[in-house]
Amino acid sequence: MSIKNILVAYNGLPGSNTALRGAVLMQQYYGAHLTGLFAHGNPFLSRQMKPWMPKKVQAALLEVADSPTQDVQDKFRATCSVVPEDRLHWIDSGGSVQRTVARYARLFDITVLGMHESNLERNLSHIDIYPDRVTFDSGRPVIIFPANFEGTLFGKRAVVAWDGGRAAARALADAMQILKTEDEVEIVSVGRSPLEGALPGIDVGMILDRHDVKVTLTELPRSKRSIADTLVDHCDAVGASLLVMGAYEHSPLREGLIGGVTHDIALRARIPVLMSH
Repeated sequence: MSIKNILVAYNGLPGSNTALRGAVLMQQYYGAHLTGLFAHGNPFLSRQMKPWMPKKVQAALLEVADSPTQDVQDKFRATCSVVPEDRLHWIDSGGSVQRTVARYARLFDITVLGMHESNLERNLSHIDIYPDRVTFDSGRPVIIFPANFEGTLFGKRAVVAWDGGRAAARALADAMQILKTEDEVEIVSVGRSPLEGALPGIDVGMILDRHDVKVTLTELPRSKRSIADTLVDHCDAVGASLLVMGAYEHSPLREGLIGGVTHDIALRARIPVLMSH
């Protein structure tokens, strides 16, 4: 996958500020177009506007409701000052936040998100973003940056969570251009060998080797700890700069709504996570 068109979901909150710094880092590395998307529902104030109100009152309410939108765009452009003007774009779109971000994400090579703001004030819920839900709904790769990210995506070590399934294969393919920039890529499986179930004549290590990616294979022991904790702790232990994994749904109910590895990783990871579904 060639990275030439990057979307970042930006709402001006701390999580999206971190995501934007990561998106700018990616834009500078790839020379890509960078589009900021401010997706928002109707804030409380604008919902109070009634048809019978005088036009001056309606205009005043709209001005107050719209002022944060301009503030968010101003913050976005200030952070993106190093991005060439002809490569920088801005979209303001109302409606369901998760659905809006997911629909736009389908048109981009990769979407950059911040971690979910778990302690978000109630009056800001109309701009809240759930990265795992966007991943499930978009059908495109997303990269989630943790709070206070100050590192780099490139030239270090990436960990790929591998179980041989469809989602893991999709994530591996979507991450290939980034993986080529890493000094080392480690394929890890929990409670099984990464080569378990490999087809005759080909395996995941060979695929990466053919892309000139230096790869190692690691089996992590299964324990009483969750798979999410096992992966996060392993990434810390080996000094990884990126985790690549498939996003999974194990029931008719979205895993992102009921918990699970995908949801937990999206909340707990301390390095950027590239997910695909």
